[in-house]
Amino acid sequence: MRHHPLTYLAAAALLAGCSNDLEINADYEDRTVVYGLLNQRDSVHFIKVNKAFLGEGNAYDMALVRDSSEYGDEDITVAEVHRLDGNGNVAETYTLRDTLVMNREPGDFYSPQQKLFYFTTPFFGLQSNNRVFLNQDASYRLSLVVNGKSVTSSTPIANDFTINNNDGNTGTQAGARVGLVDTQGQYTDYEFNWTGRQDDKRFTVDYTFRFDEIRGSDTLHRSFGQSMGTRIVTNSNGGDELAVRLNGQAFFSGLSAYIQNDPDWASVTKRIFQGMDFHISVANDDFHTYLTLSEPVSGIIEDRPAYSNVDGAVGVWGSRYNKSVIGKRLSTNTLEELKSGQYTGVFHFCSALDPGGQYSCD
Repeated sequence: MRHHPLTYLAAAALLAGCSNDLEINADYEDRTVVYGLLNQRDSVHFIKVNKAFLGEGNAYDMALVRDSSEYGDEDITVAEVHRLDGNGNVAETYTLRDTLVMNREPGDFYSPQQKLFYFTTPFFGLQSNNRVFLNQDASYRLSLVVNGKSVTSSTPIANDFTINNNDGNTGTQAGARVGLVDTQGQYTDYEFNWTGRQDDKRFTVDYTFRFDEIRGSDTLHRSFGQSMGTRIVTNSNGGDELAVRLNGQAFFSGLSAYIQNDPDWASVTKRIFQGMDFHISVANDDFHTYLTLSEPVSGIIEDRPAYSNVDGAVGVWGSRYNKSVIGKRLSTNTLEELKSGQYTGVFHFCSALDPGGQYSCD
């Protein structure tokens, strides 16, 4: 097989033009990064606005330089949040101001000072006897102009929701108490129930079991808690009946292991049960999508698309909501198991919430 002379000349020219230097940095592009989560229970709302950086050298070293990530005062010429009514019209405008966080712990990025933006909202009303500062039926739009570039995003507000009457009740009635042992002395599940509302997409429920330890003349406040699970709403208009369960045997064995992690646990003369709390955290659809795409990969498909709901930038602009039931009592059978059961009978438990009874600490 004969090769044309031009073939060799072209190959020689290509080899002569090769370089051992590999350029991995593209031309610099101003890329804005925005993170903001609104909560109607907050009167002050913080937003992080930074710039991506690129340069020669170690990226970790550049991350420790404040100017690598923060815009100058002259770079951001518009910084506002607008409350939009049901027709998408601007009902209120809030100006973003900057402030310094002074006590950020050392890490991959610069510290101890970092600049955040914030805006404040006045008292709006009451939801479930709690003060709220945002309209849960409205959307809130972020509006920035960064180096002449428009950055916008809108998100609805995660709504308040309804907890089942017994599960939200902290009274002494039998139906309001947390039951983890049945009348036959067998472990059972406690079910926590609630009804989802519009713009609530993801619910995560945790519990906290609070107790005091008496160590000589000292009293140590302690707590044991775990997640009860996450539920995803399927009806975007709300109305889903949702529930999570806490297994009785898992609770008692977990509490026992937690206490015995302390090498001096046997020196405690009394442990006083102070109440059981349930905490519900809600994410709206925007925040839920971000969380879903940020979770660890558990399947065979490892690649996930990067998520951003901010036009003209990357990041997330979403909302969340928190609600708690504080100080629930335990059922009689559960108190008996706490005091004398196979897992916790050696820990000298009594209850501060049942004065004068057989499980009282009096």
